[in-house]
Amino acid sequence: MTDHFLAIDIGTGQGAKIALFKTVHTTVAETMLHRNEYGQSYESFAERLIDHLKAFISKAGLSFDRIKAIGIACAGILRSDGEFQLVTNHRHFNGHNLRAHLEEHFGVPVGIENDANAGALAEWSVLKLELLYWVFGGGWGGAWITRDGTVRFPANDWDGDDASLHYTNEPGYAIPLDKLMLKMLFHEVNASYELFERIAVEDLDPPGGVITGPGGDRDSIRAEVILSGPGRLRLFRTLVGDDDYYERFLDTGECDFLKDASTAGHYIDKLSSMRVEAAINTDRLYGKVLARATRIMLRRAYRDGMPENLPICLGGKPSYALPYFGPSTQRALHRLGILNYLRPSVVDERGSNANLVGAAVLAESVWNRRQSGSS
Repeated sequence: MTDHFLAIDIGTGQGAKIALFKTVHTTVAETMLHRNEYGQSYESFAERLIDHLKAFISKAGLSFDRIKAIGIACAGILRSDGEFQLVTNHRHFNGHNLRAHLEEHFGVPVGIENDANAGALAEWSVLKLELLYWVFGGGWGGAWITRDGTVRFPANDWDGDDASLHYTNEPGYAIPLDKLMLKMLFHEVNASYELFERIAVEDLDPPGGVITGPGGDRDSIRAEVILSGPGRLRLFRTLVGDDDYYERFLDTGECDFLKDASTAGHYIDKLSSMRVEAAINTDRLYGKVLARATRIMLRRAYRDGMPENLPICLGGKPSYALPYFGPSTQRALHRLGILNYLRPSVVDERGSNANLVGAAVLAESVWNRRQSGSS
């Protein structure tokens, strides 16, 4: 009897997370193919993933004839047929089709989606509402998903033109933030935009030493330069400047964690909770910038038929800071006449991995399509 779904989340960090689901919200077992096991080529990765999946299913006391379908979530841009088009962290995957590879090898239907879209599907599978989903990490990803669970304007088959990317699907990369507007917002919290840009140039090492926006616009920057985990740390470094007073509020060794964007968020949260001014102003500024970027996004989406006042669900580690930057964002949104409300991901609140749940939703979807096609 086929009664399980297999979900895979090919992350950019530790490796590929894998889970066995009885239903899309019932996890039976989990494992991981660590990144150091991938090998140096797509072929080695695919071979080792297949071997790992077989061993995992066997260890769970099952055989593959008990698997209905497989779902895959991955970072990057895909082609419509599931081929990897632009996977920045695993460039040797580009041009290969893992979806087709696994489908041929195991003989079950396989679905694949960008991880932000998968996270949105996970959120939708609980709420069953039309919604916006945002995930903050190394960048800012997102999805607009309809009441029936359709991802609107996915970035499939991208032609390389920034103008082709829909703001709801690639908000951090596609949304331009005007530098003059940013200078005004920085001034409101007594911060220097020029210092921020010097820090960003140091981090990103852009061509010509100039941070530019979508399409190479020198008068704007991409939203994720600020609205991301690394972006929040850049803001904090800007607000602190040469003042090391904040170090008095941290334990021995904790200051070192503020040097790394992957760990800094927790300690900026700690400083905000202790009412350290630089941290509070970091989140005030983050919230104000997020509100302006939201307005840019919504104006575009309304023209494409998005209903007003959709809930906005936030996932990803930096979203755990919502209690700190959320109030500033909501106040700024309301001043701009925007009534959408931000809330934590319900999947995150349950302690589940949104990408894996989303991959399970994909697996269920391709299974249902195959069943309806054969009936």
